[in-house]
Formats: sequence, C-alpha cells, structure tokens
Amino acid sequence: MRGEEEKSVIELEVFLEFVKLEDIGFIAGSERKGNADIGEPDIFCQLDEGIVYFELAEACAPELASAITKAVNTGKVEPAWVGDVSEKTLWKKINKKYEVTEPVELLLYTAGRSVLPDESIEAKLLPILSSCCGQFRKVWLLGEKEVRLLVSNS
Repeated sequence: MRGEEEKSVIELEVFLEFVKLEDIGFIAGSERKGNADIGEPDIFCQLDEGIVYFELAEACAPELASAITKAVNTGKVEPAWVGDVSEKTLWKKINKKYEVTEPVELLLYTAGRSVLPDESIEAKLLPILSSCCGQFRKVWLLGEKEVRLLVSNS
C-alpha cells in the first residue's frame, strides 16, 4: 500500500498527464491538493469556467499493484492472481459524498496496471454510469491509449 504522500504525488502526476492529453480549459499551475479531512476530493484547479474538483482512482487490483511494487523493489517476479476491480472502484467513488459546492469530476486511470484493455473497462463501467454517477458531473477514463469521457451531466 502506498503512503498518502506518495499517493498524492502520483495523483498529481496522473492529473497533469490527463490535462496534457485532454483540453478541459485547465489553467496551468492552478492545481492543488484537496483536503480529505474536510471532505474535499483529491485535486482542485482553475479551469476557464472556474474551480473544479477531481477525484482520482486507479482501476488496479491491489494484488497486482503489490506484485508490481515488489518486483520493482526486489527484482523478484512472483505470480499473482488478480481480477478487474474497476466496477468496485467506481461504486465506491459514486457512493462517496464530497463537501464542496463546486463541480466534481471523477478521473479513473490505469497507469499501465490493469488486467483489461481500455475498451473492456469502459464496457464494464458504462452500464453503471447509465443509471447513476453520484456527485460527479463527468467521469473520465485515462487508459493506456487515450482519455475517454464516459459520462457527462453538464
């Protein structure tokens, strides 16, 4: 499991990769870490339209992440039994309540650590998003090949 500081650094890197690939009207240098202790999502920033919050979630099974980290740190590769957790991750985020009045968007990302191709992840998530997307006005998938807008309620 990653420490909160390392997680924050990775999330910021992922977010900056997202805004580099997707023109959302991002004002460079405006990104800040949200305060989870008071119910804020992971990152907020200034877009052309105003302040927008982004919740980030990696679509990666913890067992896969652990196996990759162990292999990188020790040089030893061990087998790991993993499955896709993208649906579980999405439900967890949809059911979360954020204490902000500004818009909130969800950015799911694979970071090269998913057992499924982007198209398969998207196909699993779209049925959920067709009926519910929680507090999120948009849900994005930053996959291996591209950024995909999965749902927009704006």
